[in-house]
Amino acid sequence: MIRFLYRHLRGRRLLVCLAVALTFVAVASDVLAAFPFKIILDKIVNHRDPDIPFTDWLIDYFDRFGNRGGTDATEEHTQLGVLLFAGLMFLALGLISAVVAFVQLSVAAFVGQDLGAKLRKKLFAHIEHLPLDWHVRQQVGEVVQRVSGNITDIEKLVTDGLVDLLSGVLTLAGILTVMLVLNWQFTVLAMCMAPLLFVTVLLYTRWVKRASKEAARAAGHVARVASASITAIVELKAFTLERWAARAFGGHVDRQRRFGLQAGRRQAEFNPLVIVFITVSDVVIITLGAWIAAGHEQGYTLGILTIPAASLTIGTLTVFLAYSKQLYQPMRDLSKLTLLASTAAAAAGRIQEILDQPREDHRLASRRYAGPPRIRGEIAYRGVVFGYDPHRPVLHGIDLHIRVGTRLALVGLSGSGKTTLTRLLPRFYESWQGSVTVDGVDVRDYPLGVLRDNIAIVPEDSILFEGTVRDNIAIGRPGATDDQVITAARQAHIHDTITGLPGGYHSAVRELGKNFSRGQRQRIAIARALLRDAPILILDEPTTNLDVEAEAEVLRALERLTRGRTVIVISHRLSTLGQVDEIAVLQAGRIAERGTYRQLQAQGGPFARLLTEQNRYAAEPLTPAPADGTPQERKQQA
Repeated sequence: MIRFLYRHLRGRRLLVCLAVALTFVAVASDVLAAFPFKIILDKIVNHRDPDIPFTDWLIDYFDRFGNRGGTDATEEHTQLGVLLFAGLMFLALGLISAVVAFVQLSVAAFVGQDLGAKLRKKLFAHIEHLPLDWHVRQQVGEVVQRVSGNITDIEKLVTDGLVDLLSGVLTLAGILTVMLVLNWQFTVLAMCMAPLLFVTVLLYTRWVKRASKEAARAAGHVARVASASITAIVELKAFTLERWAARAFGGHVDRQRRFGLQAGRRQAEFNPLVIVFITVSDVVIITLGAWIAAGHEQGYTLGILTIPAASLTIGTLTVFLAYSKQLYQPMRDLSKLTLLASTAAAAAGRIQEILDQPREDHRLASRRYAGPPRIRGEIAYRGVVFGYDPHRPVLHGIDLHIRVGTRLALVGLSGSGKTTLTRLLPRFYESWQGSVTVDGVDVRDYPLGVLRDNIAIVPEDSILFEGTVRDNIAIGRPGATDDQVITAARQAHIHDTITGLPGGYHSAVRELGKNFSRGQRQRIAIARALLRDAPILILDEPTTNLDVEAEAEVLRALERLTRGRTVIVISHRLSTLGQVDEIAVLQAGRIAERGTYRQLQAQGGPFARLLTEQNRYAAEPLTPAPADGTPQERKQQA
């Protein structure tokens, strides 16, 4: 935990050092706060003047306000002078404590909030750059819990506990030192319960820490289940699964509650034990200390330990009694901070677990890229083998060449490897064997920024981000002008819909674009791709789950989008593939056949069988329109 904080407090370490230095001042003022009582009682009861270096001149000044009534010949200062001096000392120590506490709390709050913000930014940026295969193995709620809840736990430790933790340790050391200086024999006797209390703190710290870790892990499961259930709220309602979801969620909540109660119960057990130890210690101090302070000649002897008679004054006994409270109170506070520190340590471990994951761009290109920022778009797969499970490859030796400006469709049954094949192109994953090249250059030799800037993707269900409609269209090209955004929207056949909104292009987009229909989201995504103007385009089921009217609008927009680009389209609706130049049919991770729509239909192979199955229940056979010329002709038309 200390290494974690030291590493992430870079730039704020001087402020932490300031807080530490002020802690020494605060502890010193707290430790000395009991001395004015000793000065007063020693003066009134034992007729002793204070023996504090460099203070005689100040007491002499206060003596002018009093008289020597009630003093004897051995006293140099008046009672009023000593009382005024003790009051001034008490006031000064209190003011010092107040000022130091203000500065400490302000610094701790600033450092805690600054650390939390820095950690959130760093963790979120790191998560964004982690490989896709890491993301698909994670639960969204679990990751969100680490970004929000776990970092809050660390903030609490820095803001509320770090100064108190150090202050408690220093207070223990300071009070023990002063007590030993005043009377080391009586200090040893007064500390008779300290070893037992130390062992108790050690045991309960370990128990609380173990329960806190389990509670933090359970909190992550609670966030994960809640996120999944809320995301699938339509399905839950449709299948009346509310009770089932509530039971599943409640199980994880009960687990978190169980471990939280374990930590709380241990804390509750610890406090009464500390009270008993303090009470026993106070009994020893009061009874034996009063016996010795009363001046009994024999003093007190316990084994080899002898406390001489009259070695304690009433003032010293009062200080010991006050220090007894102050000595054990930090131990009680440290026990409370144990839960805070344990929770923060568990949170730091969960955060560091993500930060230790290698980023997807940690593998630099094998050579420095010196090519043009815009590529032409010639794609080649050569002997590509890849899978998500090391023992189960999805693609088996794929060889595929796509010329510049060609529109290629990938078809096949679910699980045949269509989407997997396209994910290798922008290096979402890297092939086990073989190579994927663009313009003759291995994709691993391109910087990720250059490679992905030249690829536009329109997924099956496009996601819109919170912001405005204009922001969502210009997201792939932040510097685009309003005219460029409007032109892209017109080409995507979404301009009229946008202008019909209350705010037009400045209309707000709610979470994931839920205030737009699927067809509208797809056309906004197409406008986004048009504005990006990438030479390579990947369309992953762009018309799935759309009604007839929305599908027609999207197909019209896609016709404009695909002109002059190298296009890979994945589609299960074979009747919509008449406009592509070539079709590749995948079966079990291999290319079973390739050709144009007419060629594959006439061959009577896998494609023809798939087409027959799709048309089996149609009212009449669907005949796709012929492709509108060769890639070269389309480029000239564009």
